Amino acid sequence: MHSVRKGISQRQLLRGHMTPSGTGLETMSVPEAEAFVVSLLEDKGPLSTMEIEKLARTEHKHCPDQTVIFLTKMRKKGLIKGEASLERRGWVWWVQ
Repeated sequence: MHSVRKGISQRQLLRGHMTPSGTGLETMSVPEAEAFVVSLLEDKGPLSTMEIEKLARTEHKHCPDQTVIFLTKMRKKGLIKGEASLERRGWVWWVQ
């Protein structure tokens, strides 16, 4: 785990109040991340969890939670669809 800066708790770091040192990634808010994922899926079609992570990294961003957990929460909210894929060796996500 990343070292915690003085005065900043592990919980604050994980909740996105601060980006982990050295990553250069911006933690998106929940609404920002939801809009980002929906936009990606509308533009590019079905994507795997790893593909979504890679595309987010190219824009120096990451989800407010572990990506697969965040995408599962979005699926439960009805914002996206998803299913496990043997061919893609993981979850595949899309919008309808």
